[in-house]
Amino acid sequence: MSVTLEHPPALRCRDISTIALTATGSPVSVTGRIAGPEGAPVILVLGGISFGRHVTDTANGDGWWRQQAGPGKALDTNRHRILSFDFIGADIHPFPSTQDQARAILALADAADIRDFAIVGSSYGGMIGLALASLAPERVRELVVISAADRASEMARAWRSIQRDTVELALRLGDGKAGLDLARRLALTTYRTPDEFEARFADPEPDSRDANGVTGYLAKNGQRYAERTDPNRFLALSRSMDEHRVDVETITCPVAWVAVIEDRLVPADQIAAAAERTLNGRLIKISSLYGHDAFLKEDTLIAATLDEIFGS
Repeated sequence: MSVTLEHPPALRCRDISTIALTATGSPVSVTGRIAGPEGAPVILVLGGISFGRHVTDTANGDGWWRQQAGPGKALDTNRHRILSFDFIGADIHPFPSTQDQARAILALADAADIRDFAIVGSSYGGMIGLALASLAPERVRELVVISAADRASEMARAWRSIQRDTVELALRLGDGKAGLDLARRLALTTYRTPDEFEARFADPEPDSRDANGVTGYLAKNGQRYAERTDPNRFLALSRSMDEHRVDVETITCPVAWVAVIEDRLVPADQIAAAAERTLNGRLIKISSLYGHDAFLKEDTLIAATLDEIFGS
C-alpha cells in the first residue's frame, strides 16, 4: 500500500493505493481518496461512470460533486470524512461487476483502517452501493441510492447496447474516439428530459451558450467526453451497468431510495418496487426537468434531500 498526502486549502486529503482481489482471486490495483478531519465518521460517495475520487474541491481542481460535498455543504467535510475511489475499468476482463467494485472499496477501507461507513451513491455509484451493502452488511451503516435500482431497466440496456455497438464498430475501423463521441451524444439524450431540451434549444438567446442549438450542444459534449475517456474503459463500465443485479432482500441497513419522476434511464416505478422489497427501505420521490442528471444539476433540491436523510 502507498499513501500520498496533499493539503488543499481548508481541506485535508490523502490518496490511497492498494490491491483488491476479484471474485476469482485475481489482483487489481485500486486508488481512492479520503477528505476531511481525521477520526470523523466516513461517508462513501460514488457517482456515475464518468466520475472518480475527485469528489470535493482540492488544490488540483474542482470536485465533480462540489455542490454537495465540502466544508459546510450537505456532506460536510468539517464533520465527516469523504471516501471515494476511481472505478475499476478494463482491468478486469471482460468487465468488472458491481460486486468487484464493492470488493475494491472494502480493500481501500481496510487499507485506511476504516471499519464502517455510510454510502451516498448516484447512478452507477448507487448500483455499487447496493452491491456493497449486500456483500458486507456489517460495514454499511446507512445507504442513500439516487437514480439507481437493483438491476438495469431493459430500455436502459437497449440504449447502452447501441452506444457500445457504435464504439466497437469505430474501434474496428481504427477510430475509437469518434465512436465514443457519437455514443456520448446518444447518452446525453437519455440523461435529460424532452422538456428541458425543448426549453433550451427551441428558441435560444443569440449570445447564449445554447445558441448553436441541440446539435451543437451534443457535438461539443461528445467531443469533450471522447478526449478524456478511454473507449475500452467506457465499454467495460457500460457492460457492468447492464449486468448489475442485487437481491435487495439481503440488505439490512436503512436504505433511502431517491427516485426522479422524470428519469427515463432509471424509472421511478422501478426504484419504488425495489424500495418496497427492501427491509429498512424508504422511498423519496423528487421532480426535476433534468431527469437522470438531477443529482448533478439540482443543487438546492439534492442538498435538501440529503439534509433530510441524514438529519443535519
